[in-house]
Amino acid sequence: MIRRAARFRGVVFDLDGTLVDTMPFVIEGLAAAVAPYRTRPTPEEVMSGLGGPSDACIRRLLGGPRHVAAALAAYLKYLRLNDHVVRPFRGARTLFKQLRAASIPVGLWTGRERGSALERLRALSWERCFDPVVCGDDLSSHKPHPEGLLNIVRSWRLAPSQVILVGDSDQDLEGGCAAGVPTVLIDHGRQIAPELLKHPLAAVPTPTAAYALVRKLVLAGR
Repeated sequence: MIRRAARFRGVVFDLDGTLVDTMPFVIEGLAAAVAPYRTRPTPEEVMSGLGGPSDACIRRLLGGPRHVAAALAAYLKYLRLNDHVVRPFRGARTLFKQLRAASIPVGLWTGRERGSALERLRALSWERCFDPVVCGDDLSSHKPHPEGLLNIVRSWRLAPSQVILVGDSDQDLEGGCAAGVPTVLIDHGRQIAPELLKHPLAAVPTPTAAYALVRKLVLAGR
């Protein structure tokens, strides 16, 4: 249910699980990478450990720095081996074109390392879709800390309330709430903690539903 409406003038997207269908690979890859060094984590445990660059996620799952380098190498190898099957979610490209035509600024706030994120954007021919791009290793803080999101909002000279964040993780939602940025949460059918459900502008089950809501809230009447 939409909790409030406003005149929105900018949109910030997360990448994995929001624009590209990579979360199954991210979750499986991280779980497999740390499994030799601890009990294999559940998908829910992996999701709770996301936020920031890959080495930070692996360190959380391992509970410290030991074996991080080896697990990180295994994880990145897994992603490379599966890179050819990654696809954008239906409707993402069309939404970018519509936002650009309406002169709506579009930013990217991702936990991926900059090298990995830019490689993914180049593979999709999305290099010019986002300005700015804030990645997991650009700042000392990581999701859900709102610094990266607020940097995007400030670069547009907008108020946080004039921007929509679209993401699929608890970290996205917590970061949006901390920044004062209304957030559309894609839950992919998973259970969301009741305390988090107090915060989103809307919770929707799929990326396609999120894109439709962005069109309604940002583009209607333009």
